[in-house]
Amino acid sequence: MGLRYLSLALLTEGLSDQWFLLPLIDRQVEALESESASGFDFGGTAPGGCFTVAPREQVVQEVEMLLDHMDIVIIHHDHNERGKIDSVRERLSHAADRIIGIVPVRETEAWMLADHTTLPAGPASVVQGFVRSPREVEKVVDPKKALAEAFGPRHRPEYDFDRLGQRASLRVLGQIPAYDRWVGDLRTAMERLRFL
Repeated sequence: MGLRYLSLALLTEGLSDQWFLLPLIDRQVEALESESASGFDFGGTAPGGCFTVAPREQVVQEVEMLLDHMDIVIIHHDHNERGKIDSVRERLSHAADRIIGIVPVRETEAWMLADHTTLPAGPASVVQGFVRSPREVEKVVDPKKALAEAFGPRHRPEYDFDRLGQRASLRVLGQIPAYDRWVGDLRTAMERLRFL
């Protein structure tokens, strides 16, 4: 008998979140595979067909459609929009345990600051000056501005954020409480579905 195939979809607030989160989620799932007794196949996280800032009904319809084809749907929102994830779960209560929220305390960009070794060498000191540990990144008042300062004038978010998602240390990110909570929720969903 072959390995089971795990399928995941991600809906984000916008493209910059998607650029960072897609490769990061793929890496985290691959790391969790080591906890699987029988293993599983995973071909990567699929981006959803709308952003979570779309009208609520459109988001619900998109998640419902994705749940027909995917094992788990991950919904991203920044902290001030957490209620939207709960609302989608309530509307789709028959599959609520397959809907996972990924909710940074402030913004996704704060997580990008956690592993200073992935930031450009010179300007990374800008970030190190006010972020002494990964746990502190979610206290940064304006993470988007801090990232722009770290990358400087040649900042190209579509490349820079994707690269951060590919390279940021999962161990370092795991020190951020909101990230660790998301990994725990993902692990629980994968256990329920018997992937772990």
